[in-house]
Amino acid sequence: MATQVVHGAFGPKQMMQLREIYERARAVTAQYPDSHVANKAAKKLIDAFETVTRSAEKGGRWLSETDPQGNA
Repeated sequence: MATQVVHGAFGPKQMMQLREIYERARAVTAQYPDSHVANKAAKKLIDAFETVTRSAEKGGRWLSETDPQGNA
């Protein structure tokens, strides 16, 4: 989960908190069935963490790869 992109944006305390969130989300997916709302939410969190990891491994910046919809 920890990538260079994430390390550059967050300090050690925030990295520990993110790792704890990731690990707890993994535990929720193991504990609840796929149809449970907690499992669905945990899978979305895990997917978000793994998307950042995959984009960083490719050398991309995850914020620049997003496709914003609308005007901000």
